[in-house]
Amino acid sequence: MELPFHQIVETKDLASVVALVVLEGLLSGDNALVLAIMVRHLPREEQKKALLFGLGGAFFFRLLAILFATIILKQWWLQAIGAAYLILISIKHFVGAASDKEVKPVGKGFWPTVVAVELTDIAFAVDSVLAGITFINNDAKKIWVVLFGAVIGIVLLRFAAGAFVRILDRYPVLDHVAYALVAWVGVKLAFLAGNSYSASIPHMHQAVFWGVLLTIAIGGTLLARKYAEEPTKEESDSANLVEDAQDLEYDDDQPTRDTV
Repeated sequence: MELPFHQIVETKDLASVVALVVLEGLLSGDNALVLAIMVRHLPREEQKKALLFGLGGAFFFRLLAILFATIILKQWWLQAIGAAYLILISIKHFVGAASDKEVKPVGKGFWPTVVAVELTDIAFAVDSVLAGITFINNDAKKIWVVLFGAVIGIVLLRFAAGAFVRILDRYPVLDHVAYALVAWVGVKLAFLAGNSYSASIPHMHQAVFWGVLLTIAIGGTLLARKYAEEPTKEESDSANLVEDAQDLEYDDDQPTRDTV
């Protein structure tokens, strides 16, 4: 089926869409969890407001990243930078996990914290779009897959971030699974960059890409279930904070009811 703007939808694209939705869900939950940790040092009400800025920024920067997706498709060096970026952030994640490093707040006041949160949002927005590009093999006629993935990320951040934070608290291994997937996506993007630079460098075979992707996803899920943990009070508070921030914009519209 051909969509407007020369976009083509095929049945085989369904697997890419499903994989992107799963990856976006994990990354959105991790995004929200990192933001919640970054604002913990603020007073309770300022925590909610700073996190609301963070979630709003996440929507904005993902939309902005969508606009640059078609540019990245045409520039092999941007793809190469993106591949290196995805692989490096994955390595950084596992090195940090091995040394038990935690996300630390940047700045002491409200606005310095908001600035740090927005910079984090930019990084997650780039992750989202780069991951989407990997699934379409540089085919501009499939750019809708990238857009769909980014929009799904936005929707999940708005309506389900708190739920994904709770899942990551219950199954912390899933956080590592997400970054293992991101690293593998980075490897695939490196092959795409090489092929864009020179036709003599082949694409990664789709069977190899999907085989390793499914192995990581299925094996990681089994490990996550095996090593499930009861969330600590601090982790539960983070999930509650994300949900409170999502509801904050509606608080002023709620009628005040008198107690009987």
